[in-house]
Amino acid sequence: MYKPDRGSGQVVVEMALILPVFLAIVFSIMEIGYISFQVIVLNHATYEVARIGGMTSPGTSAGACPSPNSGKLSATMALMLPQATVSCAAVPTLTDPQAMQLNCDLHCTSVEKIRLVFPISSLMLSDAGNPGWKTLTASVAMPIERPLQQ
Repeated sequence: MYKPDRGSGQVVVEMALILPVFLAIVFSIMEIGYISFQVIVLNHATYEVARIGGMTSPGTSAGACPSPNSGKLSATMALMLPQATVSCAAVPTLTDPQAMQLNCDLHCTSVEKIRLVFPISSLMLSDAGNPGWKTLTASVAMPIERPLQQ
């Protein structure tokens, strides 16, 4: 006949106390990996939009930077990440002493709201006042290419 030991419930109590903490740590690690992946994807998409904008923007004229085609760049971002928004602006940099023209960079900033996956860690890692959601941003500067003058 089986006689239970007086301390046999100790393991169950210890597990009940430690398991939520252990699961929170494991889920937080997995959630941080998910957020990191989304940041990498957003950075790459922003880089591609800035590259396309830098290659297709008109050259500088009369000492002014060209305005980027915002509609085209937003549509390009929507093809890559439908839930992300992008805003781009041309910023003057330095004057080229050989060509005597102003050089410009295209600064693009993307914003994306992602839904977090795990319930415990999403409360700790989410935006303040918006549980379960995280806002990610990415910024890229790309030189605006000009055709060679002949």
